[in-house]
Amino acid sequence: MAIVVIGWAIYVFVNIRQAKAEVGSEIELAPNRGVMPDDEELEGRRLEKVQAFGVLMLLIMALVLPVYWMLEGGRRSGAETAFSEAAENRGEALAAEQECTDCHGADLGGARFAPVVLDIGHQFSDKESYVINTTWEAPSLDDVFTRFDTDAETLDEVSEVRQILVYGRGVMPAWGLDGGGPLNDQEIDDLVAWLWRERLSDEEAQERAAARLAIELAANPDRSEGAVLFDLHCARCHTPRWPGRGPAQLPNNGGTVEVLPGPDGAGRYGPPLNSVSLERLFPEIEDHISFISDGAADNVPFGEFARLGNYGMPGFGRVLDEDEIRAIAEYERSLDQESQAAVGFELLDEAGDDE
Repeated sequence: MAIVVIGWAIYVFVNIRQAKAEVGSEIELAPNRGVMPDDEELEGRRLEKVQAFGVLMLLIMALVLPVYWMLEGGRRSGAETAFSEAAENRGEALAAEQECTDCHGADLGGARFAPVVLDIGHQFSDKESYVINTTWEAPSLDDVFTRFDTDAETLDEVSEVRQILVYGRGVMPAWGLDGGGPLNDQEIDDLVAWLWRERLSDEEAQERAAARLAIELAANPDRSEGAVLFDLHCARCHTPRWPGRGPAQLPNNGGTVEVLPGPDGAGRYGPPLNSVSLERLFPEIEDHISFISDGAADNVPFGEFARLGNYGMPGFGRVLDEDEIRAIAEYERSLDQESQAAVGFELLDEAGDDE
């Protein structure tokens, strides 16, 4: 501030000193009091110079404007890329802050971490309520766009993944303000941009799915391909406690129990799947196969009773081939409704002191 004041004082002083010599000489110094050129000079070379300058400026504009127009597309594209990269980076930082990768894996390939509280009392013949702390197998996110928003070709066309982030899904909480979460629309958009950047190609997702299928078939030689594919892609939503299966710690160091999944297809987040329900919903197996392949579109009816779809049912046609989807449909249509309703597990492990 002091420098500005000193500079301004020097400017005023110098200006005053220079102006003193002109006092009383305005008649000679004023531009409008001097001798002006005559018409011959004004309309001669002087006019030609002005006209030549005007033509030169016109030529410059004629040459420069097209160049500017040609570069404008690249400038806009570069600005869009910069904005997109900034959104992706903000989304990545936000995902780390909100610990998204703790549940979904550092590589977004899925992980068994998400902490949940389950009531598994109906696993025991003598207990109505049996609350445990365990972990939940969260799905992979790097292939989420092979299941949801499968028709989206650009980030602007994404809607289902955004809706899942805003309102939650299953045990995943809502993150958007509209769903009761802590993140505003801009932050949700940043997360979607980050997921879009990290997405796998269809070929990469197909290769990973095939590798997992081969491993599970080798580990379970007594199970059919349809049953294994159902476990890998469908059981998370349609089989009780499947994502929470395995050893679980009782509260207050009370011992451990084994969380068992319920009967295949008995229903949890998704409805029960069996020979009765599916014969009613999809009398023709081809319609059932198409539904597994395409998923449910929001507010678009499907099945025999024209049920309205939503973003809950994903499509698997971009990852699984037609034979694999047919194997899933045939397995689901073979499940017995009465077996799904009979939930009477034996006592798994007496609660005891781990010490």
